Amino acid sequence: MIAIITNVFVFHRSITFVNTFGNRLRHARTLRKLTQGELARACGLSQGAIGNYESDRRRSAKEVFRLAEALNVSAAWLAMGTGPMEPASAPALAEGAPLAAGAAVWPFAGIDPRRVWALSAEQRQILASALSGMLAALEAEADGTDTSHT
Repeated sequence: MIAIITNVFVFHRSITFVNTFGNRLRHARTLRKLTQGELARACGLSQGAIGNYESDRRRSAKEVFRLAEALNVSAAWLAMGTGPMEPASAPALAEGAPLAAGAAVWPFAGIDPRRVWALSAEQRQILASALSGMLAALEAEADGTDTSHT
């Protein structure tokens, strides 16, 4: 009796032809349902730059970390095609658990972070200033401090 043994691989996504930086960039962008313009605004580049990267007219992306962050993919995968596409996930925090030093967790469950990253750098700065003012007012209220100076 001869037994045939095979290995079976299960992929959670379809396999695509992503052997160049441009192909990986386009693949990740379409998976995230972003247009070139939305991705460009999210990472501070021009739409033309995104198009040039995707068509492989630009070979080296100095902005690979900004692109990877905006697309929520691993920078190593995006740049070189090595390792998993998805970035290492942050450990889940129990409600009320303190954050470790330097840990970053998106605190606004009702707001998709992609909406924020799709804003221009100037719009994100305006949002940050508004949020900073609101936080100061809430902290002062919690401390019983009056921040309204005629």
